[in-house]
Amino acid sequence: MTQDSAGGGPGTQALVEKFAILLLFSLFLAGVYLVLRPFLLGIVFGGILAIAAWPVREWLVNRGLPPAAAAAVMLLALLLFVLVPVMVAAPGLELELRQLAARGEAWVATRPQLPGWITALPLIGDSIATAWQGLTGNSPDSHAMLMSYAHPARAFFIDAAVGLASSALHLLIALIIATSLWARGEAVVGVLTDILVRLGGSWLGGLTDVAAGAVRGVFYGIVGTATIQGLLMSFGLLVAGVPASGTLGFVTLILAISQFGSFLVNVVWAGAAWYVYSNSGMDPAFWFVVVWGLFVTYLETFLKPLLIGARMRLPMMLVILGVFGGFISFGFLGLFIGPTLLAVAYEILAAWRGSATGAGPRASGSA
Repeated sequence: MTQDSAGGGPGTQALVEKFAILLLFSLFLAGVYLVLRPFLLGIVFGGILAIAAWPVREWLVNRGLPPAAAAAVMLLALLLFVLVPVMVAAPGLELELRQLAARGEAWVATRPQLPGWITALPLIGDSIATAWQGLTGNSPDSHAMLMSYAHPARAFFIDAAVGLASSALHLLIALIIATSLWARGEAVVGVLTDILVRLGGSWLGGLTDVAAGAVRGVFYGIVGTATIQGLLMSFGLLVAGVPASGTLGFVTLILAISQFGSFLVNVVWAGAAWYVYSNSGMDPAFWFVVVWGLFVTYLETFLKPLLIGARMRLPMMLVILGVFGGFISFGFLGLFIGPTLLAVAYEILAAWRGSATGAGPRASGSA
């Protein structure tokens, strides 16, 4: 029996040395993770924000601004229009949502009746009246069923409001990370591409474009559309004199991101229209809320395809899972991070399957 086969040869020694190096490297990575763990949410969101807003940065640089100056301009804009409004609105948002939910439950408990002109509408009046009776709970069973759905919904929106307030630090970190990437993005992308090429060749290096396209597809088409809907709803209700317009805009944002269809967004403006009708009848403000609410609700139909373009093929079910899974795992920012991560994973998997058939990564990912 040779010394190597007995377990004391150079082969065994080399194996032990490699195992020790691997163990030390794993411990090193674990230490890095423990150090960065409190900031991982902000770091991930900052990377997503940097990729999503990269075309704006490129537009500023092409207009003659140095990269650092362009990054500073974008940071200032986000501080003024994102972070400061969040920090101002977040503390009172939870209270406003609780008050809004309490008023809604008290209103439903009064068993409100539809105006006669609605029930008298030809063809649809009777159907609306029947649906309204079931919705408002004009029997003990229907009322109990309505409340069984209302309580989880109220808890979800209140948790989202609390999460928004607690996400201020992560949002600040995200802005710092995004600004750093905007200032030195080319170098970072070069290093990342070089690492991926070393690990898996030029095909793996090309996945940076695929991932960037997926991030922009989700952020423009889903997050961007929902944000526009929320802002427009808040603005319209503010013009109409509806109280808590900012809170209702926040609710619209969450409903639009959730991808559960236009019906739930209709509930927001319909409730506001009812409030106006109860206080001043069918005056111009009432009709403004109705028309504006319909416009905001169905704006998604035209805006989302325009913003997404050919960037994303993520199935709607994965979007829904990403939204709610991200919220459960990461809180408020998870509403944005969850579907983005699933979109990146889905597009990378599609690119890998395409490479197996010789298609390679899709060119649209670099858009």
